Amino acid sequence: MSGEEMPKHLPTKSRDWLEAECLKLANQTPGGGGIQRVIIRRLRPKGGGPNWKAADLIPLPAFALNDKVRATFAHLPDTYALQDENE
Repeated sequence: MSGEEMPKHLPTKSRDWLEAECLKLANQTPGGGGIQRVIIRRLRPKGGGPNWKAADLIPLPAFALNDKVRATFAHLPDTYALQDENE
């Protein structure tokens, strides 16, 4: 038996849904109301792990707020998988 953990099956969501959910959480963060868009990037992990991450916030907030906003949706890549683009 190998020491690798089996990746758990996560519910899949579309890119649009994930970006909208990140944006909703970003806008709920104090000071994050000016964020208009969150862009996610697909990851191709070997063996398991999240297959996407939040790549860009538009417009880019101040450095301290950027970290605060990203922390509000940091759990999402471990909760939902990005569905294949052709689904």
